[in-house]
Amino acid sequence: MLRGKNTKYLIMICIGVMILIASSSLMQSGGNRMSQAATEKKLAAVLEQIDGVSDVTVMIDSENNRAQGVIIVAKGAENTGTKNNISNAAAAALGIPQHKIEVFSKKRGEEK
Repeated sequence: MLRGKNTKYLIMICIGVMILIASSSLMQSGGNRMSQAATEKKLAAVLEQIDGVSDVTVMIDSENNRAQGVIIVAKGAENTGTKNNISNAAAAALGIPQHKIEVFSKKRGEEK
């Protein structure tokens, strides 16, 4: 079998491969988080283009880079029609059914 220097080289190669695999998976998970944040921001910007909608915050719960549920908080969502438009747009953009999307009205600030 392998002895001496050959064994050391084999062990060093195995350790190197394991480090490469570990760093690759760490980079991918970090990329998914950044991608999710970018998707949330982009969806919020698109939803703000809907008539009657402003000040949108989006949170996407995802698993394996696929949206599992969405929470949207927006000014204008107290109107039933507007709320439905927000939900329809989010469902279309993310390719998920509407029952996985919850839309809430953003609380109003106190008037001075």
